[in-house]
Amino acid sequence: MARNLFATILMILFAAGAALAQASADDYFNRAVDRQKEGDLAGALADYTKAIEIDPQDADALNNRGNVRKTMGDLAGALKDFDAAIAADPTSPTAYINRGVVKKIKGDLDGAIADYSVAIERAPSNTSAYYNRGTARREKGDFARAESDLSKVIAANPRHARALVARGRTFMELGNAEQSVLDLSRALTIDPFLADAYKYRAVAYRTQKKPALALADEKRAVELAKK
Repeated sequence: MARNLFATILMILFAAGAALAQASADDYFNRAVDRQKEGDLAGALADYTKAIEIDPQDADALNNRGNVRKTMGDLAGALKDFDAAIAADPTSPTAYINRGVVKKIKGDLDGAIADYSVAIERAPSNTSAYYNRGTARREKGDFARAESDLSKVIAANPRHARALVARGRTFMELGNAEQSVLDLSRALTIDPFLADAYKYRAVAYRTQKKPALALADEKRAVELAKK
């Protein structure tokens, strides 16, 4: 009887200890998020690391630490964190997208596109995955599929200015200067301070043999780039 009571007490103490450890991991995680928002990357990195030491399978902490490391220029460390986040939770699209971003920075466009594609399989309505895959495909020269991805983003969010700029550039590569001007003009109605939208629209105007409009856009692009 006493033996059973002792075993019960041990189980209660173990459960209480685990709850305290989890609360401690949450505390480190929450403080890391605040520090990351404030720009204290070193502090955020230290706190995420503490949270991960307590719970090595914390996919959110691993993913966030990967983003901190990416911002700090530690691409190898960021990749390791995103790998671990995916191993901890292979159903979430977020770490796939973030790992794809790092691969793209490192010049691995095929690897980036593969990660974005998995993210889309996990979350078919994720516009961030489509946007990133579209821009990676454009850089790779796969313009038709890039246009398809970017069009999905714009259909879901017609005010996605960056997607409009990217699709406008893609249409130029496809030889459609008219549609390029339309997309870039739409982007500028949403955000009139996009220097690259003016720059690329100038290229489209020159293709259309509209030098005055091209020159005006080129001047505006230079003005905005100086600010």
